[in-house]
Amino acid sequence: MAFDFDTLLSAELHDIKNQMQALLSVQEDLADELVGHDQYQMSLDKIQQHSQVLNYKLIEMLSILKIQHQSFEPSEDEHWLIDTLKPIIHEFSSLHDMKFELDFDQEFNAFYDEQLLEIALHNAFMNANQAGAQMFKLRVEEFDDGGWMIKIEDNGPGFNEEQLKKGAFSLHGTKSGLGLYLIEQAIKAHKRNDKTGSITIQNNPKQGACVQLIFP
Repeated sequence: MAFDFDTLLSAELHDIKNQMQALLSVQEDLADELVGHDQYQMSLDKIQQHSQVLNYKLIEMLSILKIQHQSFEPSEDEHWLIDTLKPIIHEFSSLHDMKFELDFDQEFNAFYDEQLLEIALHNAFMNANQAGAQMFKLRVEEFDDGGWMIKIEDNGPGFNEEQLKKGAFSLHGTKSGLGLYLIEQAIKAHKRNDKTGSITIQNNPKQGACVQLIFP
């Protein structure tokens, strides 16, 4: 019987994720026990920051494995966009001191795979943060054909000319290139009729980058 690498990798990642969840639980207990002991707060904050990143990366890798299987279908249920955004914004605000402006109706809801959108947003914010951005503006646009788009603008240095000219994203290259590839794969998994999700990148007229996540 052929060696099924994907199945083995998936099983190992699930086991690691279970151990990570146990570690996060112990971490919460430790945080409760150290309330009032300010001398330990800085170290505890660093532990929480690293563990959250590791936990997210495990979830991301499991999701990528799912996407690679041709039988994968995203779980496109109706969600309130603000509910998906809140925990991610809280993470980047508290751990990276990033500021967010939400320029859309907070009653907006749509059909999408929440975990895949979380991957896309997390990578978009992380890429921008690594490039030096500290402020974001998020807008939503709805189209006449039923599609919709999230526009993410930041105050960073923007994309370089090579990134803008490339027009396609791959697993090779810089960390930001990898992030863009993961964003693209997460959005492309969304399909409706004969349309597929997509992303576009550009620079703002005055300052910063703009990433558009387009849902069919």
